[in-house]
Amino acid sequence: MEKELDEWSKLHKRYMGYFQTKDLANYLKVSPRTIQRWLKEKYGPNKEQLIQIRQYLELKNNEKFSF
Repeated sequence: MEKELDEWSKLHKRYMGYFQTKDLANYLKVSPRTIQRWLKEKYGPNKEQLIQIRQYLELKNNEKFSF
């Protein structure tokens, strides 16, 4: 669990301001409050959620650079 929390923390710091909490929460099918708890490091996303977060960020990145 600590590994997942550390990875989430690194992802969030790298992409801070890159996505809206509510949009990520909708994509993951969790509440925005869950994302906020992750940010406060009370607990973090599981392995499957980390995979989904990476997919979401990749999607957002592709949208940003599509012409």
